[in-house]
Amino acid sequence: MKVLKIAAVAVLVIGLSSLVMAEGMKRDAMTHSKKMMQPPFGTKADVDFAKEMWQKISKAGFLGVHGNLYVGGPPHGKVREVVEGVVDNKLVIVKSNYGGKGVSIKSVTKDPKKYLKAVTVMVKRGGYDPDNKDWFWVKYAPDGTVLKNKKGMQLAGRVAKGMPVGCISCHQSASGADFVFSHNKTVNASVTWIGDKSLKAKFADLMK
Repeated sequence: MKVLKIAAVAVLVIGLSSLVMAEGMKRDAMTHSKKMMQPPFGTKADVDFAKEMWQKISKAGFLGVHGNLYVGGPPHGKVREVVEGVVDNKLVIVKSNYGGKGVSIKSVTKDPKKYLKAVTVMVKRGGYDPDNKDWFWVKYAPDGTVLKNKKGMQLAGRVAKGMPVGCISCHQSASGADFVFSHNKTVNASVTWIGDKSLKAKFADLMK
């Protein structure tokens, strides 16, 4: 009888151990699956970085320059301005997008706040996204709120990576292969540099 009890206990222990291991493996698999399914943009880390960047570019004077307004087409504003500079040793490109009834360079110059619809920003982050020149993308409302797409995803990070439409797919066609249209010789945009002009040399290869 003792032998049978011991054997029964052993079977029970082994069964419980197997069950615990199976549950552990299931949890690990679910965790791995969630990591694999994490979207390329709109994560908490992306949004936190975007919020921090808004504060920094605001403080550094990247917003409301109004010195190089030009006319452009969709998906950005009909009237735009591009400002570049360096924040935390990262190249930052800020595009203010103006639109609405009666928008023109003259009307925006007179009342920019009335026509500002969005601010789109590119930040060069080393090692962030080697597939796409390490650019971080974000689209803000005029008050600095990170905007969302139609699916409710916040537009910050590797926006629309792998998708046929969106920031990355559009900017891949920039002729300089740097994802920056305003660096192209054929674009009618003049770029305003904010801050230490000596830092331009570090990013000279991107501005040819």
